[in-house]
Amino acid sequence: MSRAAALGLSLLLACGATTEPSRPRAPALVTSTPTEYLVRTLRSSPRGSGELALTDATRQRFAVYDSALVALVLLRHGQRGRAGSVLRGLASLQGEDGALPFSFAGGDVESARAYVRAGAVAWVGYAATEYLDAEPGGDARADALRLAHRAASYLLSRQVDVAGDARDGLVTGGSGVLVYELDGGRVTERLRVGPIAWVSTEHNIDAYFFLRALARVTGTDAYARGAVRIAEGLTRAWRADLGQLARGAGPGGERDDLRALDCASWGALFLVANGDAKRAEVAYRSADEEYATRFARLAVSGHRAQARGPVLEDTLLMARFSRSLPAQTWEHLEAVWPEGSAGVALAAWRLGHAERAAAILDALEPLRDAQGALPTATLEVPYLFDTGPSIAGTAWVELVRFELARPRDRSTLWATASVP
Repeated sequence: MSRAAALGLSLLLACGATTEPSRPRAPALVTSTPTEYLVRTLRSSPRGSGELALTDATRQRFAVYDSALVALVLLRHGQRGRAGSVLRGLASLQGEDGALPFSFAGGDVESARAYVRAGAVAWVGYAATEYLDAEPGGDARADALRLAHRAASYLLSRQVDVAGDARDGLVTGGSGVLVYELDGGRVTERLRVGPIAWVSTEHNIDAYFFLRALARVTGTDAYARGAVRIAEGLTRAWRADLGQLARGAGPGGERDDLRALDCASWGALFLVANGDAKRAEVAYRSADEEYATRFARLAVSGHRAQARGPVLEDTLLMARFSRSLPAQTWEHLEAVWPEGSAGVALAAWRLGHAERAAAILDALEPLRDAQGALPTATLEVPYLFDTGPSIAGTAWVELVRFELARPRDRSTLWATASVP
């Protein structure tokens, strides 16, 4: 499976990335807080209820993952009413089966329903669960409860139950695959409709933490059992030779061993939460060392999305854009990904490396623009990363900074407490 297929973040960018390389802005005098920037991205939901985060103002594109992250940041800053408004906006998009469109442009929600990613659904459910768990009451409580239960139902309905299958216990990726074609020398993007058979480690880490949290909040045994089965499947994905979890598996049992940062950093968070501190430490070290990079122009250190291999896995895209790329393989690409770096910082913090966690976050600050936002990445990769303001990257850094300000035994994001 391609990087764009496995990672919801890449898919989001692929929906709206431009095709010419560009540079990030020079460091600016920050005149707005990151939370103020995130609030300014909120717009009324096209469905007439609540608000959603506008990911791409040029294309008027909304993304449910970004909106879920904004809700989580707002909860941590005491803006429960505004977080509830975002959850109502997300609830307005949800189908009866619990699915939500990964992203959509303008008000065209219905045509986007064929494109769903399990990881994004899990993040939406997780944000709703945190709202339910933060305190009793709230204007959006009924919407949040329905949103979470439906999201859980969607994920559990896609949990593989085939003994001996590499995917057993794991949740399949969702529906819809983007394919690329040349039309008169230009790349066109087409959606191939239908259910996905492969499983993504990243998606399943998302689903594990969501189902585990919802099981605790609602006392629903089915969610706890679902989380346990996902944990068993993820544990089998450990690759000692790579020092991290594999990226995923296909329907024929084929393992995807391409080294993706989330499967090391978020993998470390899963492992320590699941009581495997030894392998969690190995995965964290892999994330912090094997993916380390530096953007020389601004002397910014951070982490790249992948450790090695072709920057564009799709052969058509690589053939079309290889000459315009600063490097054709990840190990030679100076592309700092703030969102990914924040995940490494959280793993460092969770494993007791407080100074390293703070240093990772502080190293990203030269990238912050005047409105308080961090970029998606420090350079543009067609159909993968752009250099514009990033809701996800900005939100992730805020979420991790919140963790670093608390005692480590009082974690909030993907907390370490086990399933009851």
